[in-house]
Amino acid sequence: MTFLTDTHPLLWHFTNNSKISSKAKRIFDKCEKGECVILIPTIVLAESLSIFDKKKVIFDFRGLFERIRKSDNYAIISLDHRVLSQMVETKEVTELHDKIIVATAKLLGLPLITKDRLLARLKTIDSVW
Repeated sequence: MTFLTDTHPLLWHFTNNSKISSKAKRIFDKCEKGECVILIPTIVLAESLSIFDKKKVIFDFRGLFERIRKSDNYAIISLDHRVLSQMVETKEVTELHDKIIVATAKLLGLPLITKDRLLARLKTIDSVW
């Protein structure tokens, strides 16, 4: 199975933070074993870099980025014209970063790994937490 991830679950997985839910942890663990794929929108990586730069979470961003790039089980999804077109149709989310993530999940028809309650309540996408 394939999933899309939001920023917090990604960072919490890679920093072994106990805030990650048990269900999300199982999905990331399966990904690490090659049993599923997790797609990562570029905006999630940009938010991760911002969090790193602000020292809100201490982690090796370059190491994280290289690990993702070299993995067969993680893939980076770019913000392209297809996502932008879907964003126009994504009226239920107004915050820009979340709109990009939700539009990507809708476009690809993937469940979103997120702790964000607003996104989890959306009826237009499936979410996992």
